[in-house]
Amino acid sequence: MAAAIRNLLLLTIVAITVFCADGYGAYQLVWSDEFDGTTLNTSNWSYDTGNGSGGWGNNELEYYRSQNVSVSGGYLIIEARRESYGGCSFTSGKIKSINKQDFLYGKIEARMKVPTGGGMWPAFWMMPTDSVYGGWAASGEIDIMETCNATDFIGGTIHYGGSWPNNVYSGGTLRGANYSAAFHVYTLEWTPTVMRWYVDGLLYSVKTSWWSSGGAFPAPFDQYFYIIMNVAVGGNYTGCTSPSCITASLPQQLQVDWVRVYQDISDTTVLITNPTNEAFVPAGDIIIQATASDGDGSVSKVEFYGDANKLGEDTTSPYSFTWTSVPNGCHTIMAKAIDNAGGSATNTINITVGTGCGQSPYHGSPSAIPGKIQAEDFDYGGEGVAYHDIEAANQGGQYRPTEGVDIQACTDTGGGYNVGWVRTGEWMEYTVNVGIAGTYTIEARVASNAASSGIFHIEFNGVDKTGNINVPVTGGWQNWTTVSATVTLSAGTQIMRFVAGTNDFNINYFNISANMVTVPDVTGLSQASAQSAITAAGLTVGVISQSFSNTVADGNVISQTPGGGTSAPAGSPIDLEISLGIRGDLNVDGTVDIDDVYIMAVEWLSSGVLADIEPVGGNGVVDFLDFAVLASNWGQSIYGP
Repeated sequence: MAAAIRNLLLLTIVAITVFCADGYGAYQLVWSDEFDGTTLNTSNWSYDTGNGSGGWGNNELEYYRSQNVSVSGGYLIIEARRESYGGCSFTSGKIKSINKQDFLYGKIEARMKVPTGGGMWPAFWMMPTDSVYGGWAASGEIDIMETCNATDFIGGTIHYGGSWPNNVYSGGTLRGANYSAAFHVYTLEWTPTVMRWYVDGLLYSVKTSWWSSGGAFPAPFDQYFYIIMNVAVGGNYTGCTSPSCITASLPQQLQVDWVRVYQDISDTTVLITNPTNEAFVPAGDIIIQATASDGDGSVSKVEFYGDANKLGEDTTSPYSFTWTSVPNGCHTIMAKAIDNAGGSATNTINITVGTGCGQSPYHGSPSAIPGKIQAEDFDYGGEGVAYHDIEAANQGGQYRPTEGVDIQACTDTGGGYNVGWVRTGEWMEYTVNVGIAGTYTIEARVASNAASSGIFHIEFNGVDKTGNINVPVTGGWQNWTTVSATVTLSAGTQIMRFVAGTNDFNINYFNISANMVTVPDVTGLSQASAQSAITAAGLTVGVISQSFSNTVADGNVISQTPGGGTSAPAGSPIDLEISLGIRGDLNVDGTVDIDDVYIMAVEWLSSGVLADIEPVGGNGVVDFLDFAVLASNWGQSIYGP
C-alpha cells in the first residue's frame, strides 16, 4: 500500500465514526502506527532487549536486540536470526508501547505476516501498565495473536487468577490455514465483561469469565494495558527449549503493515436476562429476553444471534425472541442493541442445551502437563460425563454456579476457588496433554476439618496411577496442606480423573511436575554402551534409526534426541541415530583428498561388505561400478555436481 494512499485513507477514517457490521459496536480510531517512515517511532515504542530471566520465564533461546527491528517499505520488520550474542544462539526483536501508548478497552488489531518453521513463536499481545493486582498473572495478560512452528493455527488467550504459580488461563484456537503464507488482520475486542478474538473478521473465541486474587470482577482486565510485538525463538510454547531442535530456515521475519486501536463512543447498553449465562436448558424452543438502553438517544432495535447466526430482532421493549427447535449441544447467544445514531453494544452468553455437547476441556484446549490444574476447571460435559456429584446443585454457588460440582471461594495462597463438600464416589475429569512420557510428581492442595483422614486417587485413561492418597485432618476447611504421589505417564492427550474415596475434604488444585534428570551424552558410543548409559540415568531408549556417517564408525551413535546435557523427565525416551558405517562417498580420513579414494578402494577390495561401500540405490552386488560411483561422489563433494 503506497504511503500517500494509506495516509488519505487514515484521514478519512479519523474524520468519521467507524460503524462495524460484525458486532464490534460504534468505534472511532484513536491511535495507529502505519510504519510509513524509515525508523521506529520511539514516541510510540520502546525496545525490549536481553534474554530475560530464564529465557523470559519461558525457556526462550533468543537475545532481543534493537538491531533486529527495522522499518522499511511501509512495514515494521522484526527479524529472528541464527547468530550468537549475549550467550544465546539466536537474536530477535521485541518492542513495547508501555507508558507511551496504553489502552483500556477497545478494538486492538494489526495486519501482519508471521514467520514460520520449527521454533518460531511470533506474538502480538498486551501486559498491564501497572500491576495493581499483584505479580503475573494476578494483574493479567492478553494474548491477541500467537502461533508457532508450522504456523497452521492462531491462538488467543487471557492469563489471570493469582500470582504465579497460582495463575490460570483460558483461550481459543483457530486452525485450517498456513498463516505465514499471507498477511492477516488479528483483532481483539475488549469490553468490561467480554473479550472476542477475530482473524480477518472471523470470530473464533469469546471469553466472559475471569478473575483475579487482587480484586473483584472484571479485574484484572479493568486497567490500562500496553502493546507488545516480538518473535521468540524456541520456548515452552513451541516445545523446543534447546538450540538443536530449532529447524526453521533463518532468518525469519514478522512483517507488520499497521497497528490500530479503536474505542467505543456509544453509551448503548444491552443485557440478556433470560436464559442466564452458563444455564442448562432443555432442547426445543428457547425464549431469549433482553433489556437495552441508550443514554443520549433511543434504542432502535435489538438483534438476536444464535451461534453467530442472526435469528431475528425486536424493536419494542421488553425485547425478546423465540429461538425455535434448538438442538442438544453447547450454544452461544448474543444480543446486539443498535441506537438511533447507529451505535451498538452487545452481550453474549453460553448455554448448554439438553444432553449438551459431550466432554471438552474447560479452557478450550487440554491442560498441559507439566503444569497446574485448578480443581474447579473440570471439563465441560455435565453430570455423568465430565463429573459425578451427589448433590444436584453447586453447594458453594461460586465460579460455575449452574454446574453440580460444589465450588466455594478459597483463602489459600493465591485465592481463587476450591472444590468442597467432597463425598465418597464423586469424581471430576480433566482433559490433559502430557508433553513427554516419563515420571511425574502430582501434588494436590487439600484441606479437611473432618473427624478422620480422607482418601482419593487419580486415574489416567481409566487406570489408577496413584493408588490411595491420604488427606490428613488439617484443622480447618481452609487450612491447606500438600499431598503427593509419583506416577509414570505416557505422552499425548488423555483424561485425568480425580476420584474421592471418602467424605469431607476440600481440594484446591493439582500441580504436576516432571521428575527431571540429566540426559547423558552418548554420541560416539556403541549402541550397547549408549543404551546402558541411558537406562542408568533413569531414562528409556526410544526410536532407533540407522544411517551412514562420514565420521562415526559402524554401530556407534551419530546423534541423539534430546541432546546430551539437557534435562528430561525421568523415564522419558531418548531417540538414537546409529551409524551403518562410514560411507565412501564423502571424506573418510577427516580431509577430503585423493587419500579418500585410496581408502575406499582398499575397503572395497578387502572387505566386500555391502554396508561399507554400496552406494544408496546400488545394484546389490559389490563390483567396480560401485567404486566408480564412490569416486564420482568424492569428486562432487569437492567440486559440486
